[in-house]
This record gives sequence, structure tokens and C-alpha cells, in this order.
Amino acid sequence: MTTAEENRAPAETRIAVGSLNHVAIGVRDLEASVRFYVEGLGMRQTLTKETSDLTPSLMRLPAHAKATTVFVQGASRVGQIELAQWNLPEDDEGRPKRPGDIGMGQLSFPVDPDHIGALHDRLVAMGCEVYSEPTTSIIKNYGPVTLFLCEDPDGNQVELIALPSAETVREFRAQAGKDETR
Repeated sequence: MTTAEENRAPAETRIAVGSLNHVAIGVRDLEASVRFYVEGLGMRQTLTKETSDLTPSLMRLPAHAKATTVFVQGASRVGQIELAQWNLPEDDEGRPKRPGDIGMGQLSFPVDPDHIGALHDRLVAMGCEVYSEPTTSIIKNYGPVTLFLCEDPDGNQVELIALPSAETVREFRAQAGKDETR
């Protein structure tokens, strides 16, 4: 939609959210989680704070609920992860969500293709639960991606993925179109 079309559109269709601000993850050990995201994944710590006295009522938590939170962010400066260690009893389920469960199942971060192997090796050296070596797969109508999965200190599944450039995707689709006409 062009700016002129947006100006003619009814006001209710112009109301929309912006980019993702942050995702909050409850953690058991804030120090271990910060180490994983900052030292392991190379994110930067942007803010450390205690929750306010308003937090329990805003989030429908018990009145005594408090948390220490650390925000981390990648190089893009869009979207952050808020790591929050709460003073509440542990969840009865005892494990993070997984793909197929209702709720967040996986965090996925793009990685420079030239660095995915070194990032894998660094996480292995840190003792992180890493599922496999980086693996390349061809995604239909998209192209080659290289990825591996691991877990953060609380068992949340994290995908590290080297995506093809826009040019590579265009070339891949053009070639796929030629192959289908033969």
C-alpha cells in the first residue's frame, strides 16, 4: 500500500503494531542464561533492572512477585530477549515449551554463513546441549540453509540458521522454474 493509499484507508486499517519489541523468558539461573546469550551467542546486554511494584498487578501475579531482568539484543537492534528470574515457585511442568506445544517452542537467530561453524564450536566448548553439527538443507522455493539447534540453560530450544541472501533465493527460484519447464 502506498502512502497515498494509506491516507485514504479507513483509520482502523492503519492501526497496526510495529516491529517486535521483546520476548520475555523466565529463567532459573539468570547468570547462566546471560552467559549463554552474551558469551555463547554473542548478543549484547542492553539493560538490567528489577521489576517495579506495579508488575504483579499488571501481570496478574501474586503481590510479592519480583524479578531481576536482563535484556539482551543482537546486532540488528530490532527485538530483544528479556531474561527474567522470578521469586516464584517453579512451574509444575518442569520443562520449557517444545515445538508442537501451545506457546513458544523455539527461538531462531540468523547467523552469518561464514561464522556458523565457529559459533557451533564455541557453544560445544561452553558445554551447551547442542543437537548436531551444522547441517545444510535445501528448502523448496527458497534455497540452501545451514543450521543447528541447541538448548539454553533452561532447556529452551534455540535454532542458529545461516540463511541465503536475497540474490541466492532469486537465483534458486529462477533455476527451479527452468527445471520445472523441462
